Amino acid sequence: MASTRIRTVCFDFDGTLAFMRPSHWALYAEAARAAGIVASEDALAAQATDDAWAPWMTPLGPVHLDASRSQDTFRALRAALAADRLRAAGAQDESRLTEAGRVAALLEEEAARYVPFDDTVPALQRLADAGIESIIVSNHIWTLPEIVQDRGLGALVRATVTSAREGVRKPHPAIFSAALRYTSTPPEAIVMVGDSVSADVRGAEAAGMHAVFIDREGTRSVPQDVRVIRSLLEVPLEWSAP
Repeated sequence: MASTRIRTVCFDFDGTLAFMRPSHWALYAEAARAAGIVASEDALAAQATDDAWAPWMTPLGPVHLDASRSQDTFRALRAALAADRLRAAGAQDESRLTEAGRVAALLEEEAARYVPFDDTVPALQRLADAGIESIIVSNHIWTLPEIVQDRGLGALVRATVTSAREGVRKPHPAIFSAALRYTSTPPEAIVMVGDSVSADVRGAEAAGMHAVFIDREGTRSVPQDVRVIRSLLEVPLEWSAP
């Protein structure tokens, strides 16, 4: 069976390379308290997060070019999204929701809130030792490149591509094209690793890349044609057709 040597691995960030501690929902509840609003973390966590991007949805994926003109314009978008999520979770004090959203947008830029998984650095080092470059491709905030550096991952990553700066979110092909600017590797020698079938796996496949789904707990249900790994140390160095 013919196989292709992988030369570049693209990684999602949140949920793949790192996680928030405390959770994003706890962050929203913290921002609400700072603005004098009571919001339930459980009610926030019960929301469908993908619905938040419905106003920017296109047939290829969410596009928010106007909001991605600068860090300030994107922060304003994040503040509005946070306010909407708090409102949907039951917060009703409109006079304070704007302030709560502003605080949430600032809190999520704090690098210390993002914690690399235990297998992240060993996995990135394994790839580097094999001569394989790593690129982060994530639906994330404006300051993600700085967060990556602060968390000690910068030396092991060639580039960090964040939707906040590109103006498009996975699975939109433009964000995968943005990643290709940082490498000479053709798509067929790239594998994408992420925790979303729709955004990471299907988005990468549509861009001509291979993809694997990370499920550390082994509890996620995915289509049969999706390759699943339990650890980042299982990222394939070669790709063989099924």
